Amino acid sequence: MNHHQIEKNGMYKKMTIFFANPTNVAVWTGFARLTTEITNFGNLNNTLASYMQQHQTDITGITTAKNNAFAAMVSIVVNKAQKAYVWAIDNANYNLAEVFDVQKSDFLKGSEITALTKIKNIRDSISANITAMASVQVVAADVTAINTAITTYLNTAGTTGSAQAHKTQGTKGLESIITSIDNSLGLIDKLMINSYSSTKPDFIKEYTLNRQLDKLPTHHNGISINVTDEATGAELEGVLLSVNDKTSLSDIEGVAEIIKIKQGTYNAIVSFEGYVSQTLKVVIEIGTLVELDVKLAKV
Repeated sequence: MNHHQIEKNGMYKKMTIFFANPTNVAVWTGFARLTTEITNFGNLNNTLASYMQQHQTDITGITTAKNNAFAAMVSIVVNKAQKAYVWAIDNANYNLAEVFDVQKSDFLKGSEITALTKIKNIRDSISANITAMASVQVVAADVTAINTAITTYLNTAGTTGSAQAHKTQGTKGLESIITSIDNSLGLIDKLMINSYSSTKPDFIKEYTLNRQLDKLPTHHNGISINVTDEATGAELEGVLLSVNDKTSLSDIEGVAEIIKIKQGTYNAIVSFEGYVSQTLKVVIEIGTLVELDVKLAKV
């Protein structure tokens, strides 16, 4: 959930408490249509709570499985590449030595798409010279193992294809429930305020106060972006957000954040392989988290 959705959920909780107060219930007892709509709000809010719990479970599971598959892929390719590096040095093939000279940390920089491209390059370079690498115990089965790791990673939920559809569906479902709750509260507003403003002003004042969004406290200066594909609206995972020497990658819901940025004006760079990069001018103020929606277009 983004910050605004979290703030709305906080307001829904306040309204739930307000509607459950026996003193308040006594006010609209006998007003059947208002009672029905308050019940509808409660049911929708219960659905939201269940959905949020399941959505978070899904996201955690997707992210964990994807991260495990990525780590396994990196581990096996580094193992084979480092032995291939010795072969390249033995044969004075310094171009390939540069390709094979990798550490696990090299694949944690930038996006996972960039890392995958690097891994495929190593695999192809080993495959092209596999018959000559027996001296360092790199054989055809190792190329097969790398291919299997790549396939496993690509098929893991949370990457491309069906997993993209999964997380898009989940996000749209969350938004749909919130919209329904907001619509229900809109009907309650019309019935409640127009029925009791003149006869019970203090009651309506309390109702109105509970209907207000409470802004989330911000303890650090920073920037938060929600990145989507301009054409499809899908959240983009692995997008690099850079502000000065600080960087962050967007998560499965397309959100990237950098906090503890000093007050001032900065150029925030948003980049993702295959998409046109954007440079955004942001003004960071004390105790403020700048929130931006960023739509990236494909190259």
